[in-house]
Amino acid sequence: MTTTADPAALLDPWGGAVTADSACQLLQSEAESDQEAWEFVLATLERWGCRALAPRILPAAAELVANAFAHAVRAEDPAAYPCPVVLCLLRSGGDVVCAVFDPADTLPRPGPAYGLRRVDAVSDVWGWSAPGPDGKAVWAAFSGTGERRRTAAPALAALDPLLVQIEVFTGSAAPRLVLADPAWGVDGPPETAPAGG
Repeated sequence: MTTTADPAALLDPWGGAVTADSACQLLQSEAESDQEAWEFVLATLERWGCRALAPRILPAAAELVANAFAHAVRAEDPAAYPCPVVLCLLRSGGDVVCAVFDPADTLPRPGPAYGLRRVDAVSDVWGWSAPGPDGKAVWAAFSGTGERRRTAAPALAALDPLLVQIEVFTGSAAPRLVLADPAWGVDGPPETAPAGG
C-alpha cells in the first residue's frame, strides 16, 4: 500500500493527531520540543490509562526527539522539512510503542553520551525503520505488564500500525523495521544496514 498524502495534512491544525490507539505530535522547533514532547506523552498515557509507563517512556521519547533534532534536522534550513520531527505513540492493550520520525536517512549511532544506552535501558526493545525517501523512524517498545522483556513480542500488535505510519511519514513503499541488537549495545548497528524503500 502506497500513499501520496502529505504527512503534514494528516495532523490537525495544532500539530497533533489522535485516535483511540495512536497519537502523533508535530515538533517544529528544537527549543520547544522538550516541553511539547513531555506534555504530549503524559497527556496521551493518561488518556489511555497507561500513566504507569511514563517513567520509562518519557526518557526514551526525550532522547529520541533530541537525537532527531541533533542529527536529522539541519538548523540552517528547517523550512526544508514539512514535518521536521513527529513524535507518535501507539497502543495495543497496555503495551505502548514510542516512535520519532525525522527526515534523515542516517541510522542511529552511539555517541560519547549515554543516549542510546538510556533508550535501551528503559525499553523492552528498540530499533528503527529502514530509511525511505523522506526519512526514517526510531522507535522503542514498552510492555504494560511492568516487567521488561527483551523482545518485540509485547508490542507486535502496535507495530503493524507503526508500519503504516512509517509508509506515510517516510515515503517508504515497503516499510521494514530493524531491531537494535543488544549484542552491539552502544557500538552501533552492523555495517550493512537494510536498504530503504
